[in-house]
Amino acid sequence: MYFVYITIFILLIHILRNKPYLLSTKNQHMREPINRHITREASLLEIRTAYISMATHEFKTPITAISSSIELLETKMQRDELMLPFYERNLSRIKEEITILSNMVDDILISGSIIASSPVTHPEVTDATTFTRTIKQQYFDQRPDKRLLKIKISGTRQDIYIDRSQFTSILTNLVSNAFKYSHGKNPLLSLHYRKKYLCIKIKDNGIGIPEKDIRLLFTPFFRAGNVGAREGAGLGLAIVKCFVNANNGTIAVSSDTTGTVFTITFPYATDTSS
Repeated sequence: MYFVYITIFILLIHILRNKPYLLSTKNQHMREPINRHITREASLLEIRTAYISMATHEFKTPITAISSSIELLETKMQRDELMLPFYERNLSRIKEEITILSNMVDDILISGSIIASSPVTHPEVTDATTFTRTIKQQYFDQRPDKRLLKIKISGTRQDIYIDRSQFTSILTNLVSNAFKYSHGKNPLLSLHYRKKYLCIKIKDNGIGIPEKDIRLLFTPFFRAGNVGAREGAGLGLAIVKCFVNANNGTIAVSSDTTGTVFTITFPYATDTSS
C-alpha cells in the first residue's frame, strides 16, 4: 500500500513539473487555427486594399480629363460670348460635382494607404495661425454661397511641430464639413494657445450628431444616421483622426441640436522636436 502512495506521489510531481509544457502544447494547438484565420484575414485585407487603390487610381484619369474639358469649354464660351446664364449655371454645377468626386477618390486613396500601414509623417515647425489663415484664403475665401470661415485666436502664439500636408487635410476636412452642415451660417475656427498645447476648435451651426453615432464617427465608411442625402463617403473623419494621432495630437467631438464642435490639441514644438 505504501508503495502505491509513493508511486502516485511521484506521478503527481511529474505531472506538475510538466504542466507548463502540456498547457503550452495545448495552447499552441488552440492558437494555430486562430493564427491561420488571422493570417487569412490579413491577406484578404491586403488584396482588397490593393484592389481598391488600383481601381480608384483608374478614376483619376477620366476625372482629370473631364475637368480639363470643362475648363476649356468654359473659356471658349466666354471668349465667344456664348456664356448664357443657363450654361454658366450648369457648368458651375458640373465643376462642383467633379470636385466632390475628386475629393472622394482622394479620400479613398488616402484611407487605403492608412489601412495598409500607419501614415509616414514629415513634421516641420509651423506657425499654426499663419498656416490656418493661408488655408482659409486658399480653400474657403471664394465660396459660391459667399459664406466665410470666421477665425478667432486667443493666447500667446507658439509654434507646433506637424506634418503640413496632413495638417492641411485635417483642417480642410473639418472645415468643409462645418460648411456642409451649417445651414447658411458661417462656421467658426478657433485657435486657443494654452499653457502647454494648442487647442483648435471647429464649430458648425448644423443639425448635430445623434449621441449613438458619436462613438462610431471616426470609423471608415460610417455616416451618421441624420446626414440624409448630403454627399460624402464617410472617410474624411477617419483620415482626420489617423493624421491627428500620427502627429501626437488628440481629437474629441461634442454635439447637440444647435451644432457640433470638433476639438483638436497639439503639443508645442518645444515639447516634441527636441
